Amino acid sequence: MIAALRYEWVRIRTIRSTWWLSAIALAFGVGLSALAAFGTSVAFDSAHPPRGSDIHHMGQAIATQFAVFGAPYFVAYILAMVGVFAWGHEYRHGMIRATLTALSSRPGAWLAKYVVVGLWVLAVALVTMLGATFMGWLWLHDNGVSFWTSAVAAAIARTLVYTLVFTWIATAFTALVRNQTAALVLLFLWPLAVENVFSLIFQLVPGLRSHQSLTRFLPFSAGDRIVESMRVGHSIFGNPLTLWGGLVIFGGVTVVAMVLSLALFRSRDA
Repeated sequence: MIAALRYEWVRIRTIRSTWWLSAIALAFGVGLSALAAFGTSVAFDSAHPPRGSDIHHMGQAIATQFAVFGAPYFVAYILAMVGVFAWGHEYRHGMIRATLTALSSRPGAWLAKYVVVGLWVLAVALVTMLGATFMGWLWLHDNGVSFWTSAVAAAIARTLVYTLVFTWIATAFTALVRNQTAALVLLFLWPLAVENVFSLIFQLVPGLRSHQSLTRFLPFSAGDRIVESMRVGHSIFGNPLTLWGGLVIFGGVTVVAMVLSLALFRSRDA
């Protein structure tokens, strides 16, 4: 297992896309938060500055690029591509044969990939959110906006969990289909379009309208509840779901995909 971890650590550091995606995620997250913080600081100098509830959750919002309010956390989308390429490059360039030649245990190679990818993504996401928080503090600490609080820390922790699960489900799907192009398309298409279409159908079709609340169980919609904290859920699988409800559904689908990917990885030819 140690050999597999070392192998994956070298592999992830020597793929240029890893560094490009990490840099893009960092620049996007910190840059967007800096823009939001700057805009808010300008508003404080206007005739009608933000007050009370307008700034109560501003620290959490800026740290997570407003994902706590239900906005898509695009940093997770960017970093999930690291997981896609972790398997995608292996199969696209035929490197999986070299991997299986160097590592005798297929389960060990499979586990090492998820561990190394997960740790890398967590590290980049954490640095991104800390950088975003610092930019918010830099612009707004004189305006009564709190950043270094337990609420902001909790928002960061929830977003880290979401980013990890999001990356692992993208990684697992790539291992299942062994095609990084298909995985990349689905990575963006399913959460941003397909699930929204399902929700729209349930909203517009008369016979389905009364069952619209069922769309909260769609995996990525449920996953959003891990990060979103402004709407309070009162029971795990209520409407809306709680953090734990979202984690059970989104995490459960991820675990199933990972287990299937392991089973196929052990039985398929390279």
